[in-house]
Amino acid sequence: MVKPVFLGKLVLHWCPECNVPVLDEKCACGCQTKFVTVTPPADIRPAFPYDIKRINEVSVRQFGKKMIADGEIAVYNKAPYDDRMEEIICGGEIIGTIRFEIDKPGWVLLPRLSGARRIFNKNSKTEDPDAETNLKNWIMVHEKAIPFVADGSSVLVPGILKTAPGFEKEDEVVIITPDFEVIAVGRAKMSAEEIAASERGKAVKTRWTGIEEENEINTAASVMPADKTIPEGTATRDIWQKTIEANRRVIDKFEADSIRFMQNAANNMNRKLTCSYSGGKDSLVTLHLTEKAFGKDSGNEREYEIIFADTGLEFQETIDNVKEVVEIYGKPFKETSAGNAFWEEYKINGPPSVDNRWCTQSCKLMPITTVIETNYAEDGGCMTFIGQRQYESKARAKSQRIWKSPSVRGQIGAAPIQEWTAMHVWLYIFDKNLHYNPLYEKGLDRIGCWLCPAASLADFENLKHTHPEAMKMWEGKLVEAGVEKGIENPEAWVKFGLWRYDKLPPLMQKLAAEKGVKYKK
Repeated sequence: MVKPVFLGKLVLHWCPECNVPVLDEKCACGCQTKFVTVTPPADIRPAFPYDIKRINEVSVRQFGKKMIADGEIAVYNKAPYDDRMEEIICGGEIIGTIRFEIDKPGWVLLPRLSGARRIFNKNSKTEDPDAETNLKNWIMVHEKAIPFVADGSSVLVPGILKTAPGFEKEDEVVIITPDFEVIAVGRAKMSAEEIAASERGKAVKTRWTGIEEENEINTAASVMPADKTIPEGTATRDIWQKTIEANRRVIDKFEADSIRFMQNAANNMNRKLTCSYSGGKDSLVTLHLTEKAFGKDSGNEREYEIIFADTGLEFQETIDNVKEVVEIYGKPFKETSAGNAFWEEYKINGPPSVDNRWCTQSCKLMPITTVIETNYAEDGGCMTFIGQRQYESKARAKSQRIWKSPSVRGQIGAAPIQEWTAMHVWLYIFDKNLHYNPLYEKGLDRIGCWLCPAASLADFENLKHTHPEAMKMWEGKLVEAGVEKGIENPEAWVKFGLWRYDKLPPLMQKLAAEKGVKYKK
């Protein structure tokens, strides 16, 4: 298990009155908020409709029913894991986790007690007389076993009354009483068929256990917004309008602090001003703040230019978004492209890896250097406002807010949103109605080089649906590279993301052995 890392302050709270997330101890309505404990680094963000759809699809596949109601506000918190894992926060608590398990490969939902109680509860049979048939992956225990399981014990075969059919060993299961009340969730250590045929043995290793409190909120309907149910297809920013208003003071304060920082930094540096725009959410907010700080309506008008370095591996949606955003702001635009550099070097180096990202120099640093040296060298360089945030990585958390670039000559970087979480960023985007990259609505967690080896396997699986032709081409090239390397079972080497490593970490070594992937000695 990957250890959590603190990169910044944990800021997620929940307003019990408005029933929305708030990034402060007090909601704009005046109500004191409840602190929500999440796993660090806590770079929380809104769960988009695409995310909710995925959660519910997995919930229906595993348990036979949706876990989140249509239009319900949910927050994602990316937690440390071997691939991609998100904590799901609704109604002021974590109701479960959804993670991408590499060995399947596929998404798995791990509900907590409150999440399981949205699916299974004492009203289940009243609402659906065929609940035992329609709901999945449940195990019903005898009355005498209830206190032991609820207190944290594993579920043993002798204590089982009956089970749903069809679940397999290592599936997620929900432990219920004869009244359909949830007392535990965990992972099956025997299949339903094995349980039925056995008289003894450990059937489930429980993860979360406990008896439901009398006043506990336990259904999706009870945590829906009180004023309205939001119809499917509603724009994401409209779904989050109530949350924006609840965070009004936070949004305004963070904006004012960032603008003040930018103006002070610019006044202390006698350099031309630029803003780096990549087509991503962070640089979009940074660009808008640059306009607020130095635009014609700022009261502190000063010229600045927008710069963009195309790595040659950008999504077409990103290229389109950059052009559209530049047109919206109407500022001088300086750009360059790495062109075909990646594919030329690929012929020599083969696929890049986490251990050897040879492409960074040719596709990222060289184009940025070209933009700066070509346009600003005669002026002594430039100051560039960059959408860097401390919650993204250890390196960025340790970074100064203003720095002299060690790799790009003549550039001084400044990070106005260094202390913002992704939630601050998105609430600002929604509030100001900024023109963000549509790829975020399609399940992409990061916008950058589309075939980056540092991306999760979950991201590559998603690309098979959003950009099937590109992924088909890339996987074909990877299989060819695997054959050239003398790898046995190169298809599995690609399918399970093993190509991303020159030296396999322990987990990947185990996976390679299980999938029959052998490396030439």
